Amino acid sequence: MGELRPLRSSSHLMNLPLPFSFDWIWSIMWTLLRVSGFFILAPFWGHRAIPPAIKIPIILALSVSIGPIVAGLGPVQPDSLWTAGGWALREVMIGGMIGFCFATLFWAIRMAGDLIGLQMGFSIVNVIDPSSTEQVSLIGEFKYILAMLILLILDGHHLMISALVDTYKVAPIGGGQFGSATLDAVIRISAATFVSAIKIGAPVIITLLLTDVVMGIVSRTVPQMNIFIVGFPVKIGIGFLILSASLPFLAQIFGRSLWQLQADTQRVIAALAHP
Repeated sequence: MGELRPLRSSSHLMNLPLPFSFDWIWSIMWTLLRVSGFFILAPFWGHRAIPPAIKIPIILALSVSIGPIVAGLGPVQPDSLWTAGGWALREVMIGGMIGFCFATLFWAIRMAGDLIGLQMGFSIVNVIDPSSTEQVSLIGEFKYILAMLILLILDGHHLMISALVDTYKVAPIGGGQFGSATLDAVIRISAATFVSAIKIGAPVIITLLLTDVVMGIVSRTVPQMNIFIVGFPVKIGIGFLILSASLPFLAQIFGRSLWQLQADTQRVIAALAHP
């Protein structure tokens, strides 16, 4: 009979290579919370058109991929139940904050479409948005879908995942501060939403405003003309004409806005290190 070997102690099990260690399992569990918070608000990734049967495996795959990277960046085991609850809430909030930052660009595009639709007289022409199950403007939904396609072409969906991974460099598991610096950076991104909406919809909005001025002058010059009957199809035609002419520039505007938003999101991530 061969020589009997003693059983390995539990302390030896903790020193096994990373794929078999408890730290690796803990890191995946905490990463799962941050990734799930990101998927709640992030454009494209959190869209309701993606069924849970596809979304859940993607979340698990990302967590397993990111887990080993963040395992050595900080402690992954809380010392009490209250600490674990605070960590869990913080992880979800950090992921949701990154998703919120990128979602503001799409809210700006939809707002621009809503303003254009209102100027064209499409305020009563609405469609159901599958992401929010609410009625939205027809032009706004069109621009939103077009922006989503541009996002995929520019590899923006990977850009968002990269920003999520970057949060672990500043705010590892159990870290991160939601202080005044973080709040100020998020508010600046939110305020820029309205500015971006005006920039995106400016060509059509300004043209339709000038059209209203011209029709007002015509109604004063020719009182016999029913300006309400004539003006409605004129505004729709001019609106679609300018909208079609400005579509090629939407990709350029969206690209510049996306890179600027990436820089602003990095400032938000850096602010997590300051109380």
